[in-house]
Amino acid sequence: MKLKIVELIKENEEKYIEQIVELEEVVLETMEKEGKIGQLFITGKEDISEYIKSENNTVIVGIDEQGRVQSATYITQGQKPFTYNDITKYFKYGEGYQQYVKSQYESKKHYQKEMLTAYEEKIQAYQYAKRKIQEEFPEYKEILDFLEAETSDNGFHEKSILREKLNQYMSEYIEQKEDKQSKIRYERFYWTTAQDIAQEMNREISTQQIGKKEVKEYEQLLKKSRLEIHEKPAFQTDEYYTANTNNAVEIDTYLTNPNQRHAGTARILVYEGIKKHIKRHFENPENEEIFLCSTLHRENLSSKYVSEFFELKDNVYVKRRQGRDREVHICKIQKEEAQKYIEKIQNKLAVLYGYNPENKEIPIEVKKEIIQEQLEYEKTEFKRLNKARHYSCKHKGNIRALQSKANKIIKLKQQYKEITHPKESISFEDEGDR
Repeated sequence: MKLKIVELIKENEEKYIEQIVELEEVVLETMEKEGKIGQLFITGKEDISEYIKSENNTVIVGIDEQGRVQSATYITQGQKPFTYNDITKYFKYGEGYQQYVKSQYESKKHYQKEMLTAYEEKIQAYQYAKRKIQEEFPEYKEILDFLEAETSDNGFHEKSILREKLNQYMSEYIEQKEDKQSKIRYERFYWTTAQDIAQEMNREISTQQIGKKEVKEYEQLLKKSRLEIHEKPAFQTDEYYTANTNNAVEIDTYLTNPNQRHAGTARILVYEGIKKHIKRHFENPENEEIFLCSTLHRENLSSKYVSEFFELKDNVYVKRRQGRDREVHICKIQKEEAQKYIEKIQNKLAVLYGYNPENKEIPIEVKKEIIQEQLEYEKTEFKRLNKARHYSCKHKGNIRALQSKANKIIKLKQQYKEITHPKESISFEDEGDR
C-alpha cells in the first residue's frame, strides 16, 4: 500500500478532519478490545482543528490511493508553561533543579530577591487567573469550593478543569508582561512556596501587599498540584533543565489504521513532523538547542519503540493523570547536531522501511551500520521481554510481542546478508506501530 504524506492546513482541513476523528475511534476501539485500556486518549475534532490552525502545531496524515486517511500524527510545540501538555516540567523539579536555579545567580542575596519577586508575581498571576475562572464558573463563589469539587471526584489530576484553567491563565498573565525576566522567574520558581522563602530567608514573608487571602488559597492549590515522580531517574536530569515550552517539541499522538497495516508509517509521519519543527526552530539564530518529548503508558510497546527510534531514551515515570501513570521521554539536540540527526533518521527510514522520497543514495557501509544497530536493539528488547514475562519490570510485553521481535531479528539478519547483493526489497509488518 502506497501512502501519500499530507500536512493539514486550513485549506484542506474540511477534506480530512472527519476521517481523522473516525480513525481515532477505530484505533481506540481496537486497543480496548486487545485489553490496552488507558493507552490512548481521543484528541477529538475540536482540538485537532486547533492544532491545524495553530502556527506552533502540526498535523500530518497518510493518504491511500483512494484518498482515505490511514494514519495521522500530531506534533505540538509552544504550549502554556506548566499546563497539562508541558512535559518539560517533570525535568525541572526537585532538589537538583533547585540547586541549579541557585547557581544561576551571582550571590545569595540576588537569589533571595528573585525568589521573593517571583512569588509576588505568581500571586498577581493567581489573582488574574482567579478572576477569569470565577467569571467562567460563577457557580463557585469561592475558588476553594471549586477545588473541593475537583478533589472529591478525581483527585485534582492534570486534566481537571480548575488545574488546567489556573495554569493556563497564570501563564497568560506572565506572558503579557514585557519584562523577559518575569517569564524566567516564573519557570524557575514555579514550585516555590511561602514556606520555602521563609526557610531560605529565615523569616516570615509579608503578605499584606500581595493579599493574605490569595496567598492562603494559592498555597493550598499549589500543595494539591504537586508533581508525583514514582522512580528516581536513572540519568542526569540537569541536561534538561533548560527545556521549556518554546524549545520543546512533543510527539503528541500517532495513529495507524489497525486494518491496513503499513510498516513504519508512524515513524515516517513523526519524522516529517519533527523535521519541520527542528528546521523552523533553528531558523532563529538565537536558538541553540531543541528537545523532543513524548509520553506513553508503560505497557504501550508501540509508543516505546517509536520514541526510542527517535532517540528519546531518557525517561521519568510519573503520575500524569488520575489513575493513569505515564513515562515521559525526552532527548536533546544541539543546533550543530540538528542536520546530522535529521540525516540519521532519514537514512534509518530508507534502509529499514524503504521510505526514501528524495531517492537518496546511501552507502553500503551506512546501510550495514543501520541494520547492525537495529539488530542489536531488537535482540536486547527480545531478551528484556522474555525476562519480563517472569519478573515485574517496565514494558512487560507478551507472547505476540516476543514473536514480533523474533521475526524482526530473522529478517534483519537476512537483510544484512543481502545488503551487498541487492535483491527484491524485504517488507515486514511493524506490529509496534498503532
